[in-house]
Amino acid sequence: MLQYIIEVINELGFWGLFISLATEASSVPFPGGLVTLTFGYLLKLTFLEVLLYGFIGSAIYSVFSLIPYSIGYKLEDKLKQKMNKKKIEKVQIWFKKFGVWTIAFARPLGIGNYISYIAGISKVGVWKFQSLTLLGILPWTIGMLWLGSVGNLKSVKKFMEEFQLYIFLILIIAGVVYLFYRRHKKRASYYRTEPT
Repeated sequence: MLQYIIEVINELGFWGLFISLATEASSVPFPGGLVTLTFGYLLKLTFLEVLLYGFIGSAIYSVFSLIPYSIGYKLEDKLKQKMNKKKIEKVQIWFKKFGVWTIAFARPLGIGNYISYIAGISKVGVWKFQSLTLLGILPWTIGMLWLGSVGNLKSVKKFMEEFQLYIFLILIIAGVVYLFYRRHKKRASYYRTEPT
């Protein structure tokens, strides 16, 4: 797989980077992070080139992330017909209250592209969605290009895999803690309202 990616990048040049970021943002399963890393490694970019291509690539990613966002935006009515309306509204309230920043924070993770659907369903404004997407993907793209340009590709790939694993584990632990907190809060409110 890695050898194939290297051959494609050598053949397509800069367009390979932009096409891979556009493909990943469209929510098509694609190793965009690995391609970005490989691109930085093969071309040995200067720091200014890393910033320039990082910004262009991130802008392209942000534009193409409107595809899953639009799908989520348009499918909201169909989802409301098939699912419990109160549950959908509750998820939207939660996302608007706590989760809008997840648009930025989730981008480097494997779940980043699915956030576009949730943002569309939750009717996050287009400009807010685009700004948070750019804010989340820009440091990741620049970081991957820079790491690729200064490092050994295998060690950098290993670092990237470990980084994603640690972030994923932190999110799981945070989710479990949140669920226990909610359960404890419900129990406490139940005992307070229970007639004596």
